[in-house]
Amino acid sequence: MSEPEKDPKNQVQRSANLAAAGLAGQIGCVVPAIILGSVLLGLWLDKTFETGKVITLIMVLGSLPVSIYLTFRLAMRAVKEINQSMQPPASSKPNPPKEDEKSD
Repeated sequence: MSEPEKDPKNQVQRSANLAAAGLAGQIGCVVPAIILGSVLLGLWLDKTFETGKVITLIMVLGSLPVSIYLTFRLAMRAVKEINQSMQPPASSKPNPPKEDEKSD
């Protein structure tokens, strides 16, 4: 079996795909953890203060904006990392020749 060629475009695309998969994994873990935590905390507070299910409802509704905000922050960080990985290295571009400042 021969080793596949290391095409830079394929490497960049692979890196972007892995970053997107990582983002999906982070969001898939963070959002349910926040919602589950708010439900459990709300149930415990409702039991402690004997308020029925009011605090649980408030906690769950309050966790939604937090989840959206964290999803946005994670996505923006992933986009930044993907953009940085897709830019060619600075050393690959040759520097243009410098012109002599003195003209004859």
